[in-house]
Amino acid sequence: MVAVRLSVAPAAPRRLVPLALLLAVALLSANMWPGHLADPNLAHAVLLELKLPRLTATLIAGAALGLAGALLQLSTRNPLAAPNVLGVTSGAQIGLMVSLLLPASLKFVGVPAVFAGGLVAALLTFAVAGGWRATPLRLILAGTATSLLLAALASLLLILNEQHIAGLALWSAGSLFQNGWGGVAQTLPWFVLATAGALWLRQPLAVLGLGDEAAATLGLRVAALRRRVLLIATLLAAVAVSLAGPIAFVGLIAPNLARLAGHWHPRRLVPASALAGALLLALADAAVQRIGGSGGLPLGVATALVGTPLLIWLIQRLSRLVPPSADTLGTAVPSRRWPVLPLATLIPVLLVAGLFYGSLPLPDYALSDWLAQIPSSGALLVELHLPRLVLALTAGALLALSGGLLQQVVRNPLAGPELMGVSQGAGLAMLALVLAWPPAPLPAQWLAALVGAALVLAVALAVNRRHDYEPVRLALTGIALSALLGALAALLIVSAKVQAAQAVVWLAGSSYGRGLDSALALLPWLLLALPGLWLARALGFLAFGDEQANALGVPVARLRLFALSLAALAAALAVAAVGPVGFVGLAAPHLAGLLVGQNPRWRLGCAMLVGAVLTGVADLLGRSLLAPLDIPLGLMTAVLGAPYLLILLARQRRQRP
Repeated sequence: MVAVRLSVAPAAPRRLVPLALLLAVALLSANMWPGHLADPNLAHAVLLELKLPRLTATLIAGAALGLAGALLQLSTRNPLAAPNVLGVTSGAQIGLMVSLLLPASLKFVGVPAVFAGGLVAALLTFAVAGGWRATPLRLILAGTATSLLLAALASLLLILNEQHIAGLALWSAGSLFQNGWGGVAQTLPWFVLATAGALWLRQPLAVLGLGDEAAATLGLRVAALRRRVLLIATLLAAVAVSLAGPIAFVGLIAPNLARLAGHWHPRRLVPASALAGALLLALADAAVQRIGGSGGLPLGVATALVGTPLLIWLIQRLSRLVPPSADTLGTAVPSRRWPVLPLATLIPVLLVAGLFYGSLPLPDYALSDWLAQIPSSGALLVELHLPRLVLALTAGALLALSGGLLQQVVRNPLAGPELMGVSQGAGLAMLALVLAWPPAPLPAQWLAALVGAALVLAVALAVNRRHDYEPVRLALTGIALSALLGALAALLIVSAKVQAAQAVVWLAGSSYGRGLDSALALLPWLLLALPGLWLARALGFLAFGDEQANALGVPVARLRLFALSLAALAAALAVAAVGPVGFVGLAAPHLAGLLVGQNPRWRLGCAMLVGAVLTGVADLLGRSLLAPLDIPLGLMTAVLGAPYLLILLARQRRQRP
């Protein structure tokens, strides 16, 4: 693991600490007394049963997130480690959901259930990435794959339990509402226990900062210490999730703010991180109560609005995150390569099987009746299944094209449209258009999606240009932007009073209800593959660096602009057709590399086939496994693809010398 220090002087931020504390006190005091209530007794009851429990829960959850982030960053010597980055928060969310949905006789509720889910997720992330010595790049990719998989499972649980979906969806957006002291009383003993453990670990973590070998020489049991850190950090994250829901950014930002204030040594960094986390969450909740009013601005939206600019600023202040010798996904090519022809033959097979799988067998006259537009039951089945399957195949190919181009242009194995925020930007722009103008025609939706995708991509690349699009830095910028855009989309849905079930399905991406006109409108855009394949060979030279590519006669600036525009267009078209489907653009190029190696043209062409097959299989299984319930396309792509990416990461780790 690479130790990274902030390159900014701490003197100026240290002078801002008293101002921040005064601001927090002013905001909190303004929100405490319910002055709008004329009855003093009622106001007193509201203060004791609603306001004070909420404030206590806010301080506990914020301090727990700050402590968890500090412990993980100190143990990995990586200032960008946090519960949400490593998948712990997603696992804790699954744990609580499962516990709430179990029958009363089997319920295993409270912090232990949330802790169990978070611990399983953390162990999976570290096992796949290669343990505590894994590079930041591998940790982030493993945590991302784990989070994608668990987020898909969480959304599936919401869809399968519509009677609970409204409450669970609200909790998933983050909420500190407390009806009495029950929640605080349930989590307080666990918080005290975990905090005591965190404070006790400060001195061993200071020794660990000298390096593993030096710490072992001094008698420190490094492996045992890190196991204890993982347990305590996961327990702290479980406390926070139980009280406030899955809140992002606080655990990542709080320890870095403490360092900016001059607290570098673990003895001071750990308590300072707890204070910073409590302050951040208290300010966010105060803003929620002051701005949200009775409508209730979700806490997750508030933390995303505040945390995204802070996180991007912190990322830009860090020195290099990955040494030149660090491994990256996609550099290792397995010796065995499979032919791409079977993938190409799978597409027509999917088209035919899609008419049968998950439905009654088609009669002999079904296709002829459908082509002749003769009304019949067989023609109706073809009308329902064939267009959405064609749409899924086409969208998957376009997402894979976008991901392949992005990864080549910025030389970053994490540069997928979903991880860089491109898909979320396109989805947010299209959602805003549809809510503001419901009868918007299809070209207008495509244009809105393209504008949204292009703006987000431009922001992500602009803030990382001076760092040469460093993989970890660019990935974290994309994660921050994705979280912000997802929060804004949730805010739009809440403000528009869209049904929660429909919102979950749309945000996951779905081909349900798409007609033949949508499929035929998207199909010609597969011709974008032609300029993409033409660019692929020239993009391969970018792997040697811009200077070497220029020396070979490659117009780097024009090539990068054209390729990025093509990638944004492909992703925007796919999102406009099936919604923000995740994982395909990230995983398809890597899976293609396993099949045909790293030749740029072969890899890009194969990636489009892999993307089409992945979304086609996901569409077939999504409408068949739990029929008549239709599982959204984006959930199935994550369920199918995330485990494979985890296996790929683990396999590459074992192959390393």
